[in-house]
Amino acid sequence: MKKLLFSLTLFSSLTLSSAEYRTEAAHNHHDPHTMETFTQESSEYIHPDTVQGDYLTVRGMEITGFSGESLDKLQDAFAVLEVVMNSEEFKERVLNFKNSKGERAFASNKGLSNEEIYALLMEGREDLQPETQGEMNFFLKLYNRPWSSVVGYTTPDTNLININWKFFKGFGAHQVAGNLAHEWTHKMGYGHRSAKEHDSVPYAVGNIVRELAQQQLKTRKFNNLVH
Repeated sequence: MKKLLFSLTLFSSLTLSSAEYRTEAAHNHHDPHTMETFTQESSEYIHPDTVQGDYLTVRGMEITGFSGESLDKLQDAFAVLEVVMNSEEFKERVLNFKNSKGERAFASNKGLSNEEIYALLMEGREDLQPETQGEMNFFLKLYNRPWSSVVGYTTPDTNLININWKFFKGFGAHQVAGNLAHEWTHKMGYGHRSAKEHDSVPYAVGNIVRELAQQQLKTRKFNNLVH
């Protein structure tokens, strides 16, 4: 296995042109599930400046099965993932996430508020690696199951995240980043009752990352940094 380290210094944060935010929590291969919209004038709105968060560094630890173009795509996904996770827009989307019932809460949230979930994610202490504060550590294996509908999977007793080539090969870097974020939240101890629980932490955070990463990759500034 090859040990890799990918880190990108955070540059100026994304700028959203509207005060209205909409969360669509869905996995990469599911239809979007539209959530309630809200504005900064809402009494429930949490301004990101009121919540502190650590800086997360994305690290590729043990990477198996990736080479050539697939490794290049993975590196781009790592880079944009780090930018997104440390952006004010990601913080705002997580803090103000509303589920399908209109509540400012994630499903399967272990009794934690949005603020607590954001803070714990940004600490980066995976269940199996609590000593690695401030890091998103990835142990990845690329496999190929063309008959499977599973994009990727992991289990609580291992650091390993398995990524299905069937989907990876057609994904853009933003979709890979979203899938990595989904699987990484499992390493942080968050789960979902089923693949339909789109407002759970893994699905919602993965979707937020995917959307913001897509915006980032459209900017010339970011493309100049990663190519």
